[in-house]
Order: sequence, then structure tokens, then C-alpha cells
Amino acid sequence: MTRTHKADHQRWLLELTALPTASGREDRVIEWVRRWVNAPSRRRVLTLGADPHGNLTIRRRGARSRKPIYFTAHMDHPAFVVTGVDDDGRVTAEFRGGVGEAYFAGSPVLLHRARGAPVRGRVIGLIKDGAPPAGRLKRYRISLDAKTTAQPGDILTWETGKPRIDGDRLHVPACDDLAGVAAALAALDELVVRRRSRADVRVLLTRAEEIGFIGAIAAARGGTIARGARLVALEASKSFAESPLGAGPIVRVGDLTSTFDPGLTYLVGRVATRLAQEDPSFRWQRKLMPGGTCEATAYQTYGLTATCVCLALGNYHNMNEATQRIDAELIALSDFHHLVRLLVAVGASLDDPKLAPPLRERMESLFAQGRGVLAGQ
Repeated sequence: MTRTHKADHQRWLLELTALPTASGREDRVIEWVRRWVNAPSRRRVLTLGADPHGNLTIRRRGARSRKPIYFTAHMDHPAFVVTGVDDDGRVTAEFRGGVGEAYFAGSPVLLHRARGAPVRGRVIGLIKDGAPPAGRLKRYRISLDAKTTAQPGDILTWETGKPRIDGDRLHVPACDDLAGVAAALAALDELVVRRRSRADVRVLLTRAEEIGFIGAIAAARGGTIARGARLVALEASKSFAESPLGAGPIVRVGDLTSTFDPGLTYLVGRVATRLAQEDPSFRWQRKLMPGGTCEATAYQTYGLTATCVCLALGNYHNMNEATQRIDAELIALSDFHHLVRLLVAVGASLDDPKLAPPLRERMESLFAQGRGVLAGQ
């Protein structure tokens, strides 16, 4: 991977992680992806399709396989969606995502309209109208700094300052999961556009993950994903002391809710091991990341073969636990670039017989070699 390619990948990362997005309102991300696919260098190689729920699938033209590889990521991030506008410059907005209640009142926000510059505002507080029905999202009153023509459906995001790079750390409004989107596209570009592999590698970008994997469930239930597919979900997952930023991407064996397909997780780990053997500068981790639940759990629940590779994430969902205030999310840029390297290697070599035998075959081989001791030999 050349320095020029890495610069492209980092530019895409910076652009995507600065886009306002919310569950059900991923329009800006979708438009960015459409422009990316339709760039002259990719137009003849890639196709972009959308299922009835708005999930996007990108694939190589004419590619066919009984066991395609999907890199999957979601296009939303916790944010507010305007549901009502008052005459006094205040708006009512629904929050779609998981953030602790202590972080809301008084926190600064930005209103993003269809046109014009963002408008600053501040969260007044939760609207308490009795116990909400199960599944109903909480609503908040928000005061805007200027009179404006807000409309229902407009997005309000946390104001976290301008994106910045501090050494190896990237501080941006939304790593989760727009960094995953950037990594998936960067890997697909390396594999398909730059002809690093002929494997049938696809990218699935889903909607409304932050309110319960809605897009992923719809894709799993509705036939969007090919039968026999192997899915590598990409995430930005809350960092812990044992899974620090800068130690490499994490082959995630499980999340808060479940563990992932052992065979696929094993093979992805074998790819990472081989990369590290070939290049000692390549770093990676293998961890159970219990900070949340990811789409791999949803895919597995519907009978699909799935695992996850994630980036260690600081200030998960914009919650700075040290200050108890809203802040930019952060990842290590080195982790991102190593993640792209790992995904390219997975796409190019997951089916390489020299990589390692499938886990079942390895167990059968061990049994054949050692079964004699059971017979007292």
C-alpha cells in the first residue's frame, strides 16, 4: 500500500467522520458514498445498489461466488432528529442512540439544515410526558442561538469542536461507525479497483444501527445478504485498559451479548498472525469487547456467519468519562491504517489453503494424531 493510497484513505476517513448523520437520517453519508462509487476511477468496476430499507451494497461488476466476503459497517451515529419547531426559537428533538442522561442538559449542539451553515444551540432538558411506551425514543427541548428555519427531520449533533489530528490520535465528531465505513471502502478500493484480488468481496453499509440494528436486521431478514456469505462487521468499540488505542485493530471474539462464529474469527486471526510474521511493524489485538453489542450479533441471530474487527474507541458515543462532558470521539490513526491492511489481506487470502485448514479440519487432524491414547496405546 503506497503512501499515496494511505493519504487517500485518511482523507476519506476525515471527510466521513465529519458528516452529520443519525438513525434514519443517513442521507449525507449515502450521498458521499454514491459520489465515491461514481468517481471516474471506480465507475466501471463497482456497482452500488440499495435494498428496500436503504441499506447499500457495493460490489465488483460481474462478481459471483457461493461464499462472498462482506465488510459491513453502519452509517449512523447517536444524534438528535427534529420533531417539532416552536415560535420562540426552540425545537423539540428525538435522540436516537445511547448516551447517558447526565450528558444532555446544557450540552452544546449544532443544527444541520438542508442548506446553510450549522446553527449553534444548547440542550435545555428532557421532555417528561409520563412513561413513554416501550421502544419510544426520548425527546428533548433545545434552544437555538439564532432564529432559523428548522424543519422536522433536520439533524442536531453534539458540538465537539473542529476535527483535529494530535500525533497519532484523530479527534472527530463521529468515529462510530463512520471510521468503519471509511475502512471498508478503503479496503474495497485496494482489492477491487487496484486489482489486488479477484475474490468476491462486497461492502454492506447499514442504517439505524444505533437504535437496535434495524438496518442489519432488515438486511438479514430480507435477502439482502447472499446465502453462504461470510460477514466481517466493522466497528469502533469502547476502549478499555486491556484494549488500548494504538495497539492495532481488534479481532473481536464477541461483544456484550454474544460470541461470534469461531471458524471465521479463527481465520481472520490467522490472517492477522501471518501479516505480523511478515511485517513485525503490523500490530493487532484479539479481544472480547464488552462495551456494547454490534451487528455481528444480529447477523448471527439470523443464521449468518459473522465476526467483527473493531477499532478501539475513546470517548465512546461522545461521552468523556473523565470530564463527564460531551467530547469528540477519538481513534488512533495507526489502528485505522492497520485495519485497512488487515481487511485487504482478509479479502485476498481468506480462502488461501496455505493460510490454515478450517477449524473443523484442524480438530479432526488433531483427533487422528492423538486418538491412540484413548485406546491405551
